[in-house]
Amino acid sequence: MHDRPRDCTFLSHPQPRGTGDYVHRVTWPAAHLARHLPVTDIQTGHPDFVAHALRADLLIVAMVADPSVERVMEARRRRGLPTVYEISDDFRAFPPGLPLHAFYSDPGTQALIERMAAGAELLQCSSHGLLKRYGHLNPAHARFANQTAEPPPLPALPQARLQRPVIGWGASAGHMDDARRLAQLLGAWLQQRAMPPGLEPEIRLMVPEALAAAFEQRGLRVQRQPTGSFDDYLGFLGGIDIGLAMIDDSPFARSRSDGKYLEYASRGVVCVASARGEYLHGVRDGETGLLFDGFEAFAAAMDRLHDAPQARAAIRAAAWRDVAQRRTHVRAAQARLERYAALFPAGAGRAPPAGDAVGHRFETLADPAEDTLNEASALHAGGQLAPALQAYLGILERHPGFHVPWQRAALVAQALGAQDDARGFAQAASAALDAQLRDEA
Repeated sequence: MHDRPRDCTFLSHPQPRGTGDYVHRVTWPAAHLARHLPVTDIQTGHPDFVAHALRADLLIVAMVADPSVERVMEARRRRGLPTVYEISDDFRAFPPGLPLHAFYSDPGTQALIERMAAGAELLQCSSHGLLKRYGHLNPAHARFANQTAEPPPLPALPQARLQRPVIGWGASAGHMDDARRLAQLLGAWLQQRAMPPGLEPEIRLMVPEALAAAFEQRGLRVQRQPTGSFDDYLGFLGGIDIGLAMIDDSPFARSRSDGKYLEYASRGVVCVASARGEYLHGVRDGETGLLFDGFEAFAAAMDRLHDAPQARAAIRAAAWRDVAQRRTHVRAAQARLERYAALFPAGAGRAPPAGDAVGHRFETLADPAEDTLNEASALHAGGQLAPALQAYLGILERHPGFHVPWQRAALVAQALGAQDDARGFAQAASAALDAQLRDEA
């Protein structure tokens, strides 16, 4: 037997909390762990993140690549507090089209992530592909697949859509190659079918305009909904019947989760996915979804779903049951907690969390300074150095002990040629971080 952690903190880098990735990897896991112990969600843009990360009984670092967080992990180790490091994407294979490609392609960033993963008390990954690629970094490792929240009841299927299904796909701007490939497959399938106008399936997309154009250039008529929050996306799924999931044969794609299958199935949408990566593990081909590798298999899958409404209805029901019974965070939280408990030696005199699940909390910590820091970072990245510097210094007027604005101010001053200011800001950043680590010792 092991003792359980008394509380848990999820630490991530600054990012919107409403995206699908964040909901899958932070919000839902944290909220469901909170049925068992108090859980906090905080980002490194928060002025007090170091203090919270140092005090947490269990810290889960969501693929943050930050030397100050590495120092936090070292300080926790000296105090006997375990840290879990999560690798949720193949950081060595970020596609050039994604916004974070430049950051993760930097050799220094890659080396830092590997050091932090190796130095954690547990390395966790979200897919078989990631664990195969990076499990060697730490002998203590685990795979925690994406799950879903409790799905709503399986919605009734309108008769009109039973006979004429709606095909749908949603993606962000970085998925242009996937859009082109799906447009090619759909266009070839519809051409092969030679359906009369007005009888072909409706195609709905939740994508940026540029991705919708890839379909229109193939002569496909589509209805486009602008991208939005994860809740907006779940609402979009309520209007489709067949959901597409396209991944290429790159290392990055093969290491991604099967999140689209979970999302589709939870809303009564049949998933048609590439027979690669995590979909090979999550989808039971022909039973809970259909897998394809090449046009012939894609066309066969689409023919089956279009021509056999009762078979499609059976697959959607089986997929919903699969997710409801096997892939929810209610079930997964207990398995996570048992693995995390192994990081705490038994008999250390540690009191377990008090009360039952109702008495625990899930708290998201946010501070107005985070928005200002994000705005300053955008100015900085856009080359507007003087306004960025003023924004960083404005944060420091309210939070002089926050090391991150000092670090950013040093970079801006250096770029402006103000070397003395750059050295002063860098020294202030180092002193501020040292003070935070010392005060919490």
